[in-house]
Amino acid sequence: MTSAEATYLAALIAAGIAAAGLLWSVASFALLRRSQRATDAREQWSRRFEQAQALAFSADAREARTGILLIERLTKDPWVTDEDRATAVSVLTSLAPADVTPAARVRTEILGSISDPAVASELSRAAPGPRGRFEVYQDSAGGYRWRLKFTNGEVGATSESYTSRRSVLAAIESVRRHLANGGEIRELP
Repeated sequence: MTSAEATYLAALIAAGIAAAGLLWSVASFALLRRSQRATDAREQWSRRFEQAQALAFSADAREARTGILLIERLTKDPWVTDEDRATAVSVLTSLAPADVTPAARVRTEILGSISDPAVASELSRAAPGPRGRFEVYQDSAGGYRWRLKFTNGEVGATSESYTSRRSVLAAIESVRRHLANGGEIRELP
């Protein structure tokens, strides 16, 4: 092999490696972009669900119906998980004191779309009707707090201040998860 042929072969190899690197860069960018779009869509879905939930709990009947319909539509998005559907069912259960309300109809429909039969069965046994609710609000210092308000309007508990809305929502979920079966009562000396 002559030196010109060797140089030509080295140039071809270098061009092949450069082309492979360029293809990898383009593929990585596309995958990252797709992942970011999915993350953005999920965050947007969560915000819309919070808004729909707030509307569903409204004292105005039209707003409440709109919230229920929005919850129904949001649970049909392709990336919605069974956990999301279970959350929607829990919200609708607290709204539906009778089996003939729009919330009860949507609740039954969403229960039917949950893929895990054990989860759907457990959710279907929950007694419908209003219960206490968690309210998130901003305190005077700009922090976020939650309060547990009973159906009679009394405040049963309030939280410490959190720096972000996301952290106060995580705290509420933690309280729900840890006290789902009631809480242990312990008297301290």
